[in-house]
Amino acid sequence: MQTKYSFFLMCICVLLQTSMCRAQVQDAVKTEREYRIKPELVPQKAKDFIATFNINRSIKWLQEVGDDGASIEAKFRYKGQRHSVEFTKDGVLEDIEIVIGLGELPEETKQEITSYFTQEFDYFKVEKIQAQYNNTVKEIINRTAKNLVSSSLIPHYEVVVKTRNSGKKSKRYEVLFNEKGAFISRSQVSIRRDNILRF
Repeated sequence: MQTKYSFFLMCICVLLQTSMCRAQVQDAVKTEREYRIKPELVPQKAKDFIATFNINRSIKWLQEVGDDGASIEAKFRYKGQRHSVEFTKDGVLEDIEIVIGLGELPEETKQEITSYFTQEFDYFKVEKIQAQYNNTVKEIINRTAKNLVSSSLIPHYEVVVKTRNSGKKSKRYEVLFNEKGAFISRSQVSIRRDNILRF
C-alpha cells in the first residue's frame, strides 16, 4: 500500500514539474537590442542578396543582439510592403518577414489565432503581424506579401500583441503560429523596441 501511495505522489510531482517547466518556457523573456550599422560593416553576401530587389530607396541595416547570439537585418519597403530580411553575422540568409494586416490572413488561420488570444488573456491588442518565410531565395524574390500568403509557400506568422489579465500589468509578447494558426511558441518582450511599431 505504501509503495502504491509513494508511486502516486511521485507521479503528481512529475506532472507538476512538467507543468511548471512548460509555463516557464512559454513565458520566457525575450531580450533583444537593435542598433543601426553602416553598410560597409555588412557582409557582401548579404548586400548582394538585397541588391536583387532593385530597391531605389535607402535600406536600414541593423545588428540584432539577443539571447541566442547576433544577426544582421535589412529593413526596407518593397512593392508597398515592409520587409525585414535577416542574415547570420556571416551574411547567410535566415528568413524574410513581411508585415501584413490581420485581414490578409486566411480566415481559418485568423480565427485560430484570435481564439488563442481570447482564451489566454482578458484583453489583447494585435500590434503587428509578420508572415515569416524560410524558403529558398528563388521562391521568395519578386513576391509581395499578398502573393506569398496566397501561394504554395508555407509561412509562419509572428504576432506582436499587447495583453493584460485582470489584476495584472499589461505585457507584450511575440507569439509564433504555424500556417493554420496553431500555437508554436511565445516570448515576453522585456523592452519595447521602436522597430515593433515603427518602420
